[in-house]
Amino acid sequence: MSIEERVGQLEKQAKSLRLTVLVLAVALCGVVSMAATDGKRGDFDIVTARYINLKNQAGDYVVRLRANPEGDGEISTHSARGNDLVVLTATVDGNGKITTYHPDGKTLVKLTGTEKGGIVKTYQPDGKELVSVNASANGGLITVYSKTGEGIANMRADDYGNGEVSVWNRKGKGRVFDSK
Repeated sequence: MSIEERVGQLEKQAKSLRLTVLVLAVALCGVVSMAATDGKRGDFDIVTARYINLKNQAGDYVVRLRANPEGDGEISTHSARGNDLVVLTATVDGNGKITTYHPDGKTLVKLTGTEKGGIVKTYQPDGKELVSVNASANGGLITVYSKTGEGIANMRADDYGNGEVSVWNRKGKGRVFDSK
């Protein structure tokens, strides 16, 4: 699979995750509105709470709305076993962050805002990075990692705005291809 295909796949996953979080938030607002009165009916302009949980029929928490430890908002979905599946929150610097997890709790994808733009990272089932798409001072940077977690290829812009591709073998020997 080429880097472009992987980046396209990551962008598609990020779009799906955003849509999923939006649908969950809308559904949560509807459920909270319906459950807030004795007669199970009500019209509200504002619902205020410090923490909102949704449970499945077994009584397990599967969606939570709360403030994270830094005081920013957080929406999270959870498996019936209690593991995080998707967390939408903020970084300590106040940028947005979406993280998706495997049902066993291991991180799969992170989408994070930064001062320079953003970062998308995918992870292998063992927790090692697989692909990283970053914003840098010169433009974009894509890094591909081996199954052992070592960087094996980069695609980026150099200091002059030219394209540059770097590749390495598993012994660390490599080559840089530039557009000069």
